[in-house]
Amino acid sequence: MQATVNVVEQKQLGDGLLQSFVEVEPGESDPSAIVEALRSNPDIVDVQAIVPQKGKILATLQVRDCRACHALAESECFLTDATAAKAGGLEWHILAPDRAAVKNLVATLRQRGLAVEIASIRSARAAGLLTDRQQSVISLAYKLGFFEYPKKVNLTQLAKKLGVSKSTLSEIMRTGEAKILHAYFHGVMKKPR
Repeated sequence: MQATVNVVEQKQLGDGLLQSFVEVEPGESDPSAIVEALRSNPDIVDVQAIVPQKGKILATLQVRDCRACHALAESECFLTDATAAKAGGLEWHILAPDRAAVKNLVATLRQRGLAVEIASIRSARAAGLLTDRQQSVISLAYKLGFFEYPKKVNLTQLAKKLGVSKSTLSEIMRTGEAKILHAYFHGVMKKPR
């Protein structure tokens, strides 16, 4: 069974319990079987889930004595998703303010007796965020009503205002929009699919 878990929010409840609000992308797995696997996990005290026939499962989990969860909650890092690995571990994608925060989290996890392997560290810019030029052009286009229906400004008018050719503007917009869509559908730190 392979599923992707996106931890949307997590908070400490006291008495060693953490509550997590998660989205689970079941992939090819049976959604009901995923929820049952969560319920049978001895570290999960309670599972409340909305299981649609298709799409993401939304659930709240109360987890006890999760050394990794506590380390993450105490760190400066944010878990964007976790995927079950075939070898029985988890692959985490995290966001952190800097490399030092990642190193501190890894050190804390290891101190708590957990095996950790860093597969890769990438900067957010390398993951597909907008260039300064794309940011300024798309922001201006948005402010001037390019994305409204009906458009308040068209591509020709916007190109003239920016002092660039229509084809140059079209390329800047297209690549910027593709990056925005990738970030929306796959998350900033996930690998392109």
